[in-house]
Amino acid sequence: MKKSKIEDVLAYQNKDVTDRFIKLYGVEEDVAVEIFEDVKRWLWMASEARVQGNEQPIVIDRALVVLDQMWHNFMLFTRDYGQFCKDFFGGYIHHSPMTAEGVTSVENELDGYSLSERKAALMDKKRWQYEFIYDQLGEQVFMRWYKQYPERYTSKSLCEMALETELKRSESMQQELARRQAELSDAA
Repeated sequence: MKKSKIEDVLAYQNKDVTDRFIKLYGVEEDVAVEIFEDVKRWLWMASEARVQGNEQPIVIDRALVVLDQMWHNFMLFTRDYGQFCKDFFGGYIHHSPMTAEGVTSVENELDGYSLSERKAALMDKKRWQYEFIYDQLGEQVFMRWYKQYPERYTSKSLCEMALETELKRSESMQQELARRQAELSDAA
């Protein structure tokens, strides 16, 4: 892994990535830019953890679903994403979602635990990550990621945003089609 300054990573811009996110979810440009900035922070943090010798899994959990969606969006621009990773981290940062085997493994680890024991055990597994994010990226980013984003974005709310955006686009296309048909009728 290549060590990069976070300032350099954050200086990277890609309007195609933010424009596509806006088109998908109907968010304002400043919101899309902020989420993209946070994905770049996440990727830097994942690389930095490895540079510092930490091999523990880095997990995007439910609280960060919006970062996960923006990361997916960025990865669709395969050449840009690949070059970004190469330039700033020395190689591709893979996205490895939780597999059925991984879920089973976690469930087996927690088998026999009470709900409160499960929560405590899961928190202990992720504590290093929360502390690393807080220490490396600061309180403001940590609070945005784990307080503001979960309040604003859930899997359900993102689906609803995408559906509303698509319905608006569809309605606009139907209106345009009706307008053109009327023009053709008038011309005939």
